[in-house]
Amino acid sequence: MVLRAYARRLQVHELAVEISVQAARLSRHLSGPGAASRADQLVRAALSVSSNIAEACGRGTVTEFRRFLLYARGSAQETLTQLRVAAALDPTNAQAIRVLENRVALVLKMLGRLIAHPPPDK
Repeated sequence: MVLRAYARRLQVHELAVEISVQAARLSRHLSGPGAASRADQLVRAALSVSSNIAEACGRGTVTEFRRFLLYARGSAQETLTQLRVAAALDPTNAQAIRVLENRVALVLKMLGRLIAHPPPDK
C-alpha cells in the first residue's frame, strides 16, 4: 500500500511555509544579547517544520508519514521556544512575535490531527 499525500494540498504545510517566511522577516529585526544566533536558530526551526511536512508526504507509508510529522511537531515546539525567548529579550517586537506564536500553535493542533488521522493508503 502506498500513501498518497501532497504537501502543497495540505493546509498545515502552507501555513508552515508562511510561518517560515514571517520568522525570516522577524529575524532581521531581533535585538538583544545573542540576537544573530537566536535569529538563525529561529529561522532554522521554522524552516524545519515545513520541510519535515514535505518530507512526510514524500514517504511511502503511513508509519513514515507519521514519523516525519512528529519531527515537524518537535520543530514547531522549538520554534515556539525561540519565539518566547525572543519576546523576553526583545519586547519591541512583542506583537509580531505573539502573532507568530499563535500561528505556530495552530500548526501544532493541525499536526496533531493529521498524525491521528493520516490520509488513507491507496
